[in-house]
Amino acid sequence: MQPWHSDNPALTNAFAPVFDERDDADLPVDGTLPPCLSGVFMRNGPNPQFEPGPGYTYPYDGTGMVHAVYLDGGQARYRNRWVLTQELQEERQAGRRIYNPTFGPPPQANLANTNVMRHAGKIYALYEGGCPYEMDVSLSTVGPDTFRGKLAGALSAHPKVDPASGEMLAINYDLMSGTLEYLRMDASGQVDRQVQFASPWPALVHDIGLTATHVVAFVCPLVFDFSRGPAAPAWEPQRGTRVLLVPRDCTAPSQIRWIETDPFFNWHVANAHVDGDVIEAVMPWHDGLGSGPHKRLELHRLRIDIASGRVQDEVVDDQPCEFGRVNDAWLGKRTRYCYAGLRDPRPGETPQPGAFESFARYDLDTGAKSVYRLPAGQTAGEPVFAADPASTAECDGYILSFVHAENDPGGRFIVLDARDLAAGPVAQVRLPRRVPVGLHGSWLPSSRSAPGNQARR
Repeated sequence: MQPWHSDNPALTNAFAPVFDERDDADLPVDGTLPPCLSGVFMRNGPNPQFEPGPGYTYPYDGTGMVHAVYLDGGQARYRNRWVLTQELQEERQAGRRIYNPTFGPPPQANLANTNVMRHAGKIYALYEGGCPYEMDVSLSTVGPDTFRGKLAGALSAHPKVDPASGEMLAINYDLMSGTLEYLRMDASGQVDRQVQFASPWPALVHDIGLTATHVVAFVCPLVFDFSRGPAAPAWEPQRGTRVLLVPRDCTAPSQIRWIETDPFFNWHVANAHVDGDVIEAVMPWHDGLGSGPHKRLELHRLRIDIASGRVQDEVVDDQPCEFGRVNDAWLGKRTRYCYAGLRDPRPGETPQPGAFESFARYDLDTGAKSVYRLPAGQTAGEPVFAADPASTAECDGYILSFVHAENDPGGRFIVLDARDLAAGPVAQVRLPRRVPVGLHGSWLPSSRSAPGNQARR
């Protein structure tokens, strides 16, 4: 892999790619890794192998690379591999870049760079502009998966797996046609629901909330009008935001409910649940995006009254945050705790998109907020919850993340006690080489350490 250097801000500092694929065992640990954690932490993110062409302004535009830390018996090892998409293989054979950035002219690639998750025994690298790529636990690429030909287009980068039923649910979107698709797979990996329907306007639906009765998503007024040029979105708040409610057993578009509310934008939904006729969703909330005004990023709680169509919007915290997560065993249920990355730069520090200076735990019952702030010059990625397999309590577990330190060629993998973030890491694994800023990941417990049925309704 021939290294290269770019002065492009989207390819420097914490976003600068790495060029080696490694496998490092017996890594040094500061502190003590919880012996109950047996499994692998995987995180996906952009890492272009070949220098991108003009128009690379979006820092999440490179081919996916999955970084993994394997934990067992208090020991840690690290491995990273590119997702060997068809397009990356073509570029390797040519020895040069072939595909253009997302917001450039064709051709574009399936980057497989946004998320990595497990369902029905398969591990998927996900990208909402293409089909998923299956990988094995050692990060070897198995190949693209179209679910036995049922998936005609792209799959969402954020499907949700119901911890009680094992079903995987997704809302997929197609910007060119302005259509959406509800997709449901059962616990064995068989597609048993596919319903296509029209979107009010061409818009991305990046994430969903899962409840016992519905999938909830938000069609926000970031409008993709291709008559204005390739993928040129515009913020059009006069349209408002549409709440999308899809019954989980939906078989026809006529069963889908749309509710109008005030304009906002969201990337991610931390969690949702239903209580009678009210669906509650907790999410990082933006007051705008794109070329329009964008001043506020906050944690909000929306209460959606299915019967009346009223939406109540409550600010949980006005400090900028993103990548909200909960204990995955509580997805679709009422949760007390939510974890998020905070934008919390010190005076003189220049914030870099996609990285966080602090982590927060929110008590959604009391409003209390607990914060761990990283040392100066360090930033971290998404906080992922790893449950303590010996406990069935929602809060019993650990927060896992990669840490990037400015001007440090090495990296860190940190483990925080989810019950006491402010106490700082219980363990830090020292990595031989830095891990660039990335996107989403998962904790995949080994079979012997997997939690019991924690998600009983």
